[in-house]
Amino acid sequence: MNRLLIIFYLVLLHTSPKGFSQTDKYKGESFLFKDAKTNDAIVIEHDSIFYRNNPEQIQRLKHSNYPEIISRYNAFQIKGKNYFAHNGCGPVLEWRNDSIVRIDKSFLHQNQFGSSNFVYKNEIYYFGGYGLFTYKNILTKYIFKSREWMSIQTFGNEFPSPRRDANIVLMGDALYVFGGWSEDPDSFYFGQKFADDLVWKLNLKSMKWSKEGVYDTKYNSIENHINFQVGSKMYMLSRGSDNKLLEIDIENNTIKKYLLPSLILPKFIYFDEKSQELVALHFLSTNASSKIIRLKLKTILVNPIYTETFITTPYSTWMYSFLLIGLVLFLFYLFYKLKIKGTINSNNSLLFDSASQQLLFKGKIIDAFDANELKIILHLIKNQADYIPLNSLNNLFEQEEITENYSSTTKRRETTLNNIITKLSLISGNKESEIVLYRKNPDDKRMKEVKLKDQFIRLK
Repeated sequence: MNRLLIIFYLVLLHTSPKGFSQTDKYKGESFLFKDAKTNDAIVIEHDSIFYRNNPEQIQRLKHSNYPEIISRYNAFQIKGKNYFAHNGCGPVLEWRNDSIVRIDKSFLHQNQFGSSNFVYKNEIYYFGGYGLFTYKNILTKYIFKSREWMSIQTFGNEFPSPRRDANIVLMGDALYVFGGWSEDPDSFYFGQKFADDLVWKLNLKSMKWSKEGVYDTKYNSIENHINFQVGSKMYMLSRGSDNKLLEIDIENNTIKKYLLPSLILPKFIYFDEKSQELVALHFLSTNASSKIIRLKLKTILVNPIYTETFITTPYSTWMYSFLLIGLVLFLFYLFYKLKIKGTINSNNSLLFDSASQQLLFKGKIIDAFDANELKIILHLIKNQADYIPLNSLNNLFEQEEITENYSSTTKRRETTLNNIITKLSLISGNKESEIVLYRKNPDDKRMKEVKLKDQFIRLK
């Protein structure tokens, strides 16, 4: 009997600590994400159990060791897989066959809490955040190959101020950043709502920052909200009793406000592209702590309470007035250039009638040119938009019975061209520089080129 009692106590001592340790080891919170493979909504409770869609079908969670609790991680989907990165940067986990596996070789940074995170070209990025007693405006990226994080250098004449919880919109290769929280000298730990009204743009190809304009900072005073993006539009959902949804459309430069059909008190939320639904982990005041709710996004985005312009230029009223005056002066200059100066040019220019192959000045036919001069004029008219080599005019002369050498032909060409310019000057009253232009060939400075001045001889 004593022997059996001793065995019973040994078994009890061996099993009880193990059972209690499994029950009390994990004291996390609820965590919601979408399974990239099955499209199921998965909720992890207390880092120890999870369920798919239905809270009555609970399963034991298997996982390797990772720092802190899963609700302090951000969820990402890349190439059909689920990843979780710590919200202070560092540890990275992967969801594999209903288990969580740590895949990084990093450490718990605790340097970018409240960072704005996004996925670009299948890589995880963190911008800004708070940690190690400072606010940040750095950009970091997780390298899957090395399983480490690295800082990404950005460029520009100016950079966004350090901040946490900034709002971001990712559109193709452009990241738009505005708002957030900044350092508060009177409350260093908690910070203050960002007073800067600038909207920044980061070109993710060149990694260069630029200013896009300003926005109304009343949208930065929205307390306790969750951001999610659908296509190129970013949505801000209130966690509290405000029960409103803001839609920021960078492409059309609008911001709209919608009223939710029912009160949602979510801690986690995502958009299901397949079902076009808003999936939220809704907290209840009953015995059940939370439940998954789904709302068709299109049923919410029906009648906006209001629509406003999102990004505006920072010019004040006097600046707009200055621009208006400048525009009027510019239009007056164009009128003078095109009308007044155009009249002068047309009075002093010649007209070539393509049908009759004749030159006219003020409606009268010009018969002052011989056959060789007309050949050169016609050749210049046909090439009026381009410079042509002077030597190319040598081939236009009528062939004489006695063959000339190159020097003689060149001399005769120069004489003929000078005669043409002299006659055109006498007829029109223009100087030589207003009739033809000369230059040296850009590639071969030894070669001289010529062309008619633009609009000196107009075509009919």
